[in-house]
Amino acid sequence: MATVAASRSTDWRGLSRKLLSDLRGLGGNERIAVIGAAVIVGSLFLPWWQSPISNELVQTGFGAFGWAEAALLLIAAATVYLALQGGGGYVPPRPLREWALFVAAGSWAAAIVLYRIADRPRFTLAGHDEPYDLHYAIFVGLAGAVVIVIAGLRMRPRERAKRPQPPD
Repeated sequence: MATVAASRSTDWRGLSRKLLSDLRGLGGNERIAVIGAAVIVGSLFLPWWQSPISNELVQTGFGAFGWAEAALLLIAAATVYLALQGGGGYVPPRPLREWALFVAAGSWAAAIVLYRIADRPRFTLAGHDEPYDLHYAIFVGLAGAVVIVIAGLRMRPRERAKRPQPPD
């Protein structure tokens, strides 16, 4: 007789196997979009800002976690979900197109990162009250958003070729 704990562990193994097989089934552009989403999430662990008084004092994206970083995580998750669904044969209902959803997700993520570039957190320490200076990882996050847009734009010609042509 199987225990509850044993059934849970086999469910997790089955889920991980299914996820790996779904990732293997992705097309090239879907993989590029997943890589862009992973870059966005990974950039949140790296320093987005450095203090204006010392290059050694930095703050990561998660260190200043707010609505913008939560939105970036949500966009990354939605991008991966759409890529996995599209790789499995799902076609979004009209008028939506997979390529347009990737372009919208990447553009929205880029707009949020650009907002965070303009609206930096404040550095307050011993009388200093200035905004943080930008550090490299915020541009890594922006690059991840651009990669998602590029993946979507690369899908467009392929999808256009699949459309039936009107009779002459």
